Amino acid sequence: MKIQHPLFSQVALAQDLPEYNLKRGNVATIVEHYPMPEGEEDGYSLEGFDLPHVTIEVPASQIIPIAQWQQEEMILAKLRQLSGARLLQLQDYLDFLLQKEESEHQSSLKSPT
Repeated sequence: MKIQHPLFSQVALAQDLPEYNLKRGNVATIVEHYPMPEGEEDGYSLEGFDLPHVTIEVPASQIIPIAQWQQEEMILAKLRQLSGARLLQLQDYLDFLLQKEESEHQSSLKSPT
């Protein structure tokens, strides 16, 4: 299921756009939505970025809700405070959780409902 961002909502860039000198986390306003057929990625026109009279078109994967970006930044800030040993422990734990998630997903595909 595709996530559709509402018109005139503010979003953050998920990745840098060097051709426009924009960085991940820069905020803009959605001014147009371009729905695409199933299996293709929707597009959006964005304005803002402190660039007057400039509209940038991006695929849906290029933008994220501001709240999600802020949450990711808070998590990254906490990660930067961890020692190397704690980062290794966290990586092992995350690998464990991902394996468990994958295992549960595979089990749900096999069992009839």
